[in-house]
Amino acid sequence: MARAAQTIPERMNRTTTAPGPVRRSIEVCREITAKRAGSFHRAITLTPPDRRGEMYALYAWSRLADDIADESPDAEAIRSGLEKFSKATKEAFHNCPAGDDTTIWPAVTWTFRVCEIRQQWCEDLIEGMRREAGEVSITTAEQFDDYCYRVAGTVGLMCISVWGLRGGVRFEDVVPLSKARGRALQTINVLRDFAQDFDRNPRRVYFPSEILSKCGLVAEGLRQWRDPMRCDTAVRELCARARKNLDDSAPLADLVDPACFAVLDGLTRVYTALLHRIEARPALVVAGSPVRLSTAHKAWIAATAYAKGCALRIGAAARRKPRKASK
Repeated sequence: MARAAQTIPERMNRTTTAPGPVRRSIEVCREITAKRAGSFHRAITLTPPDRRGEMYALYAWSRLADDIADESPDAEAIRSGLEKFSKATKEAFHNCPAGDDTTIWPAVTWTFRVCEIRQQWCEDLIEGMRREAGEVSITTAEQFDDYCYRVAGTVGLMCISVWGLRGGVRFEDVVPLSKARGRALQTINVLRDFAQDFDRNPRRVYFPSEILSKCGLVAEGLRQWRDPMRCDTAVRELCARARKNLDDSAPLADLVDPACFAVLDGLTRVYTALLHRIEARPALVVAGSPVRLSTAHKAWIAATAYAKGCALRIGAAARRKPRKASK
């Protein structure tokens, strides 16, 4: 059944009416986000204050899952850690926070409830993390799209549940757009982090091998940049997939609540700028460190996104203002 977006008055009251333990737990999530989120933290600060706490909770929840997958010593530890994490997540959906207000869980429980986060999204993300136990190798474009949905598309759907939608827009109408945006952003992550993921132990290769094969390559050949022309072609093909998904999901910006346009726009433009750099110099995917934007560039993106968001909010408020009856 189609789900309608929450109304603005409902959203404006939700953080201020949260119980004390939830507000203290949100502060824990905020501290985690400030320390770990990088560009995403800057984007979250563009979210209206009444929705920012729930964004902190979502980030802290997904960060914990990611840390289990990335920092556990072996595959068995990943599976065990994710099993405990999955259990705590299921408890959160039953309004039984796993821990006190010094943990993320009261805030996560609150966020799941007030933002109508779907349990299936969480289960899909956790399953994506489980698949990262041990060596990772993706073969087909279909497998790659499924991976992107699980680790990024799910988070996008959760974010939109926090942000809300324009009046009259149904949630189900934005699901395909949100998944396309998730594919775009995660594809850019795969390109940016290719060398670092390849060099891990165990190795993780998210670059679809069917694209490499079509270009006469294997992953090791791309990592060593042995045939620059073939490597350039392979990277550009994956870049083209990211660019197409960005283009396909462009209408999403006009469907979210105007109050949250800035956070979506700012985050998308950061990733688009990263993609542009890789398109201009494909060999950056095997550089010593992932391609990044300067602090000044990211600050400029945030400032202009905020300005555009303000203009949209003013316009939306003007349209909602009742007109005086003509005499």
